[in-house]
Amino acid sequence: MLAQATYASVLGAFAAAVVDDTVEPLAVNPATRMHLSVYRNNARANRIAALTDAFANVVQLVGTDYFHALARAYVDCTPAKSANLHEEGADLAAFVRNFEPAADLPYLADIADADWLLHRAYFAADADTIDSASLAALGPERFAAASIRLAPSVALAHSSRWPIADILQMHAGGETADLGAGGQSVLIWREAYVVRWKRLGHREAEAIAALMNGTTIETAFADTGADANSLLAQLFGHRLVQAIEEPRHENRP
Repeated sequence: MLAQATYASVLGAFAAAVVDDTVEPLAVNPATRMHLSVYRNNARANRIAALTDAFANVVQLVGTDYFHALARAYVDCTPAKSANLHEEGADLAAFVRNFEPAADLPYLADIADADWLLHRAYFAADADTIDSASLAALGPERFAAASIRLAPSVALAHSSRWPIADILQMHAGGETADLGAGGQSVLIWREAYVVRWKRLGHREAEAIAALMNGTTIETAFADTGADANSLLAQLFGHRLVQAIEEPRHENRP
């Protein structure tokens, strides 16, 4: 047991030294100390490569060299939270908002937010979605009073100021985005192993946000004025609804 504890502590100290230049584990001796930099450089390089893959639209906006410099600054001040490189980058958008060299690119953080949600949608867990028979069995009144749980890949990217949908479309081969077009929202999901997205109108985005927060179907559409038939047809048509959750009643289990 003692040997296991000692081995674990040695590994922990070595892992800490890989990501922190000021840490020097006891297991390192003068002959091997110089080789720590190899592990440190590899760890840094792997994290930067993972960020480059995850934030493709940001890379297109600023170029590879600029992004690598940004990612290096992020990696140097943000400890890795997981050994899974697919989880690298959760805090990048927040970092970009306070990254002084990017101050002249005020829309960059909102694109980073969208990129992260696109990335997470690809790696989200699979989930069964509700079938038409279960939906029909509810009836209109029970359906309206219920809330819905969307599939794990579904996300909503929103910018109050910048046309993020137009920028994403530009990078997919569309026309040059007009940065003065105003804020936009994007619904993101995975379908048939492909991540997809769709621009939403203001009311649609508000309705989706309400539904994602557990608001009942009737209230979400009444409060936002969104077109319930159109939006629900999209959600069910793309099989994005994982479950319909009815309020509990004393006479209903």
